[in-house]
Amino acid sequence: MKKRCLYFLLAGLAYFSMSPSLAAQSIAGHIDAPQQVKQVVVYLQAEGAVKSVQSQQVHKVSQKETAFHAPLTVISAGDKVQWSNDESKEIDHNIFSLSPVASFDLGLGEKGSILEQTFKNTGIVNYYCSVHKTMEGRIIILPNRHFQTLDRPGDFLIDNVPEGNWILNAVVLHLRYKAEALKLSIGKAPVTNLTLKIIKK
Repeated sequence: MKKRCLYFLLAGLAYFSMSPSLAAQSIAGHIDAPQQVKQVVVYLQAEGAVKSVQSQQVHKVSQKETAFHAPLTVISAGDKVQWSNDESKEIDHNIFSLSPVASFDLGLGEKGSILEQTFKNTGIVNYYCSVHKTMEGRIIILPNRHFQTLDRPGDFLIDNVPEGNWILNAVVLHLRYKAEALKLSIGKAPVTNLTLKIIKK
């Protein structure tokens, strides 16, 4: 009796492990962009009832030599960003943003301190230090973790994409250009040879 119960339990686990709702594939392609376009973030946005479960991640930004390292942070909605004051001297820093996506002021943080903020809405947040006018940083908040940051337009690969209908898009860090979004239907096979075009607005 015990052996039979164990058999059915293992069979059930095997069935759910192969269930289409848990399947995941990859997409690959190329970013076609003018020479003026540099850094881009290619990403997927779910269309319809596609589910992509994710837990909160913490992203760290260092403040050192009166600059943010790195100045660009790409996260997904619900993630937290921590700014650590890693100055070698006794220098205070402030983190604030007037962005409509997330407006906040975390106050002053002395040497060795950590300031943090959780971001719930998608979009782009520019933030600053009120103590040092030259300090600027940017956060790109995407709907999920299906993205890739490219220093220059080129080939991209996004793994572990659940089956369903998706929209392929890109955040273009050039004010005069945007991506032509593509609708994708992802099944059991990888999707390859995609071309995402960057065009003038």
